[in-house]
Amino acid sequence: MTICVHTRGSSMHEDGHPIGDRGTTTEQITLLYKMLADHRRRALLRCLRNTETPLAVSTLVTKLTQSDDREPSNRTTDTAITLHHIHLPKLADTGIIEYDQSDQQATYTAPPQVDALLEQMLVTVLPAGREPSPQEK
Repeated sequence: MTICVHTRGSSMHEDGHPIGDRGTTTEQITLLYKMLADHRRRALLRCLRNTETPLAVSTLVTKLTQSDDREPSNRTTDTAITLHHIHLPKLADTGIIEYDQSDQQATYTAPPQVDALLEQMLVTVLPAGREPSPQEK
């Protein structure tokens, strides 16, 4: 397993190469695809990429649960728990976002090279025939 070290403004792996630079390895790209394997993380990244300011977890929960078919209270609680304990920490560990657990806020921090890769990957993982919604662009 690759260890990712995050320093403000860059996503780097233990080999010292930023994700997305000319030294990007297959392993690093695979890590990005693993982060995008879950539909909630893809939706989360789309929300975070569309703003330059930190977003509160409660705002992210609201955005992510708007189209869910479950009961609102269950949907909101389940989404808040999985964001806090699973998805936000995983994305923060890769350096794609910063997640302040005490303030309950997340900020998109991927460097331009990673952002370009993510943009391509996010488009490729949409279901066949489906265009990204205005919120996802």
